[in-house]
Amino acid sequence: MYAINEEVKKINGELVETFEREVADGSTVLRVEAGTTGYKGGGRNTGSRSYLCIDCLCGDFHFSEVTDEDGVAVGVQIACCGDDGLNALMKALEFASQAMNDQRCEVDD
Repeated sequence: MYAINEEVKKINGELVETFEREVADGSTVLRVEAGTTGYKGGGRNTGSRSYLCIDCLCGDFHFSEVTDEDGVAVGVQIACCGDDGLNALMKALEFASQAMNDQRCEVDD
């Protein structure tokens, strides 16, 4: 069993409940935090808010932003080395996916 901490983030004026835990594999440890308000019906102004954060506490990871031709941040890229890094990253993404899925009000596509 592992500890899950509950946090709250404010995104564009809306409070988002998030869930945070550490995931580990071998010598790699990541902290992952994720959450969403669930579906709200709309876009940026009236729709949902979602949050994802992955921090490397121990291991060989590279995080950087992806920018467009104008230098505006439009994404993020994550690179890791080693089997432990791959496994820890998969665990972090699975946890984030499950946390958001549980919060999205059981609406299926």
